[in-house]
Amino acid sequence: MDPRREATSSPRFLLNSVDLSGREIDPTVLSVACRIAPRAIPYAERLLGDPAVAVNLFEQAAASVSEAIKTKQANGSAVRDLAAYLFRAYIRLVSETKRRDAALQEALDAQAENQIWHRDLVRAEAALLLDEIMRTCDRLTREVAFRRLEGLSWKEIGERYGLSGHAAEARFSKALDRARKRLKIQNREG
Repeated sequence: MDPRREATSSPRFLLNSVDLSGREIDPTVLSVACRIAPRAIPYAERLLGDPAVAVNLFEQAAASVSEAIKTKQANGSAVRDLAAYLFRAYIRLVSETKRRDAALQEALDAQAENQIWHRDLVRAEAALLLDEIMRTCDRLTREVAFRRLEGLSWKEIGERYGLSGHAAEARFSKALDRARKRLKIQNREG
């Protein structure tokens, strides 16, 4: 054999004789399914992005076609082109799955957008409320509050503004009390 030439064979798909739900696949349908699988499954895989889902749907289509053939035989009719019938059933399942996935993704996107909008609204409301409360304070008290929010200790704040640590804390505490009264919030301690 020429080492430069590689044998190119289509991938062999191993299909189960039952689908995911446990429905049996007729041996004739399974034989046809194995023949068309190398073209059908990659097509669905490109659409869905998941080879396992593509194979599962193919097995579901084969089981459904098996049931349809039994029903048609009981009624005295037959399927003329089994490969085309199976492929159409498969494409229908793939299309339904793709449509359902798109609807689910759209709902998830809308929910995420709503959460972002809600979070931004809460932040804006909190900022407005903080601005309103801070306007009721004198400049020094605002500075003390900002420094405390920055994480400075009462002692550091007091030193920065020529106050004792206790005096800085008292200013902050009085500002909080005024804010609670204005917003009609009960003090946790009382």
